[in-house]
Amino acid sequence: MNTQKQNGYFYYRKTNEGEIEILRAFAPVPFVELPSKIDECPVTKLGNYCFAPSCMLPEEATATPKTPGTVVTQLCGNYLEAVRLPASVHTIGDYAFYNCRCLRRLEFASGLQTIGSDAFMNCQKLRQLFLTCHPSEKTGLRQILAQISWNVEVTFVGQEQTVLFYPEYYEAYDEIAPAHIFGRKIVGEGFRARHCFQDDRIVFSAYDAVFPKACVEEPAQTLCRIAFNRLKYPFQLSSFCRQQYADFILAQGELICQWFVQERRLADLLFLFEQKLLPIQQITCALALAAQSGWSEGNAAMLRFKQLHSKNEKTNNYTFDHF
Repeated sequence: MNTQKQNGYFYYRKTNEGEIEILRAFAPVPFVELPSKIDECPVTKLGNYCFAPSCMLPEEATATPKTPGTVVTQLCGNYLEAVRLPASVHTIGDYAFYNCRCLRRLEFASGLQTIGSDAFMNCQKLRQLFLTCHPSEKTGLRQILAQISWNVEVTFVGQEQTVLFYPEYYEAYDEIAPAHIFGRKIVGEGFRARHCFQDDRIVFSAYDAVFPKACVEEPAQTLCRIAFNRLKYPFQLSSFCRQQYADFILAQGELICQWFVQERRLADLLFLFEQKLLPIQQITCALALAAQSGWSEGNAAMLRFKQLHSKNEKTNNYTFDHF
């Protein structure tokens, strides 16, 4: 994430515990990396309505030094696009990102444990969550997902990279006549996937167990994203669940090729062929799609891969045991 924290400034207040609560942020670009310390005190909290537009500052607010001659904009509303929180932040206040309609990426660490009420209300473009911690750690992810009902991809960055896709869901209410009582109905397996936690740690076996039911209700492209992520980053993936995902990918080969060619995901396409998750014959489809879309780089790389594979096959066919 491109950040320019050194050219921005922040309004803040110091708590009774000697910690810093960020109240407002200003920067010349719509991306921000919050500091881990201000006045030698740890930054631990985003205040209520911190990135929400049109909110009054408390009287005790203090501003960090401003860089002379720098034009900055308040990070809120339709301006803010991405935020990186330091590991020291443990709390996001109520309505902290209210109406941040262009916010698309949030990065945080395992120390974030408390999420305020409606912190992500109207953040419909927030589709990427990055956690700088191990996927087995206790985090505030469950609380964030509880406030995000739309499609969102969660990536754990570090030595044990893991990617999980949580599909959207929505609530519907059916009237039960003649009593005029409304019954609540949850549509979409994303709701069930968001509850695969124990003590705020992801239970990967429970997440994988959602897939068979999702195959009945979710669109094929959503299922492809779930299956591909689990196969490429198989943290705590059992052999049984690996096979269920592999079988699905194999059955959706043409759709996968269309998706990856459209998004120019060459490394991911080659991964599927190298791991034999797609048959080498499917590369002909991918080559045709790449040619149609004018993707010369992908076409050339896949052609080289196909030629190398054919050469290796011929070599293996003419290998004899020595007596």
